[in-house]
Amino acid sequence: ILEGRCPAGVCVDLVKFLIDPEKCNGCMACARKCPVDAVIGEKKKPHVIDQEKCIKCGECLDRCRFDAVYTE
Repeated sequence: ILEGRCPAGVCVDLVKFLIDPEKCNGCMACARKCPVDAVIGEKKKPHVIDQEKCIKCGECLDRCRFDAVYTE
């Protein structure tokens, strides 16, 4: 809490979902399942998550088959 983050990923207000551009192949699986269209990117290119739009539901994390989505 002192650092403004939750390494355990349980404090939803402090969790940030991110995409590792080295692991993301642009398959669009996370983008298709995002309920608020917070995942931005073109097909076959690395995506990013718009932190302003993200509601921290975890769909992107659940859908990624390449371990590119992670929490911070």
